Amino acid sequence: MVACCCLAPLLLACEEEKPAAANKPEAASATPAATPAPSVAPAAAAAPAAAKTAERPSRIETELTPARRSAVEAKYPASKGFALASELQAKLKADKSLKDKKAAISAFDKLARGKWVLFTGPLVNVTDDGFDIGLEYTPQLPNDPMGMSRQFFEVTMSEVAGYSKDAFKSGNVGVVLAKYIGGGKATPGYELVAAGAWQ
Repeated sequence: MVACCCLAPLLLACEEEKPAAANKPEAASATPAATPAPSVAPAAAAAPAAAKTAERPSRIETELTPARRSAVEAKYPASKGFALASELQAKLKADKSLKDKKAAISAFDKLARGKWVLFTGPLVNVTDDGFDIGLEYTPQLPNDPMGMSRQFFEVTMSEVAGYSKDAFKSGNVGVVLAKYIGGGKATPGYELVAAGAWQ
């Protein structure tokens, strides 16, 4: 009888310890499960903030200043002495013999083929791989306030570092330094605003 009295409290003590021991791992496993959830939320919140900093300025100055030329040529030494598409365009507009697009592209080829050229203006026909920038080859007539008398051709650009279709809508202004290879095509190139070389 005494033995039974001694065994009974020991059995009860063992029974009480088992549930307590079983509860401890559950409590420990619940704590790590809650920990990863907060660390995911800040990372997700940081992604939109990073995307906002990559937005292009709403207004882009396209004038080439001496400081801008120096910065561009320092970053891209192979382009030293690059030509301005706006100056070449002025030469085309002064040539009264240019009456059609084919002749205008041929004249532009003579001026720019094999050279680095700075193109500024609205990007059109944007695709994943590239875009076009238009160049005028006839001047606007005095009696044409809407500018419908101007004729132009497009220069198609590809392999432009810093260009992303998602960052541009058709008509957004770009500042592009590209190697003109002829036939209305330029490659490779750099979108200078995205590259941080145009301040």
